[in-house]
Amino acid sequence: MEKWQPLNRERALAARDFSRAGETFIAYDGQLNEILYSILTPLVYKAHVSIQRLQHIEKHRVAAKYKNDIPYILSNPDLITPNYEDWDTHIFYKSFPGKLLLAIPVNVKNEFRYVATMYKADYIKGLKQNQLSESDFLYLRGGFKWKKWK
Repeated sequence: MEKWQPLNRERALAARDFSRAGETFIAYDGQLNEILYSILTPLVYKAHVSIQRLQHIEKHRVAAKYKNDIPYILSNPDLITPNYEDWDTHIFYKSFPGKLLLAIPVNVKNEFRYVATMYKADYIKGLKQNQLSESDFLYLRGGFKWKKWK
């Protein structure tokens, strides 16, 4: 089993795993996706990033500017929570200067985890709705002030 460690942007880009590049899977929307790369997460599983999901992220104006940071966000998130609407989906959050919070939902299908999308989040999903609490957090980076995103 691989050992996870938080990575800076440069090291996260270098840590991308291309060993499954070209393999295909069916995403939640029923579309065929081709893996581009994978990255090890703090939950010690690899999240796969596909060409088609990256194309989808282009539709999210703010998030699209940060798509090259996906390996960094997945390998060094500020917070990971379950999606209260689908507890098998994990949402990776990363804050950036200028009061920007990005969210990357990682879906699972047949034990295969993949990036579904990336978007600008105004709050941590589930906290505002009182559907999640701190005890539900899967990972919390020390020093992250998550309460300001409630």
